[in-house]
Amino acid sequence: MKREKRLTKRERKALSPQPAQPQGHHHHGHIHCTACGKHLDEEMFDGNPAEAVFLQCDHKSEFPSCAACADRTREILAEHDRTGQPVKHAAAWH
Repeated sequence: MKREKRLTKRERKALSPQPAQPQGHHHHGHIHCTACGKHLDEEMFDGNPAEAVFLQCDHKSEFPSCAACADRTREILAEHDRTGQPVKHAAAWH
């Protein structure tokens, strides 16, 4: 008796339904500033003027920052781009 062929993990994953991806920024609601570690709420990005922004490195990855720390976050991202090392995030706090 011949054993039935089983699907590989990749084939099973391809056949399973994928959850819908949200539009725009796809952060999961628990966001911290890259430079200072302050907790940022989603609403802080929508204000006029915005209290928080998303900044991109050269690799097009997005990093959150409070508006007051935007310059420091740009310095951190520039170091990341220059050295190729992971981004040095500040410790998170609330």
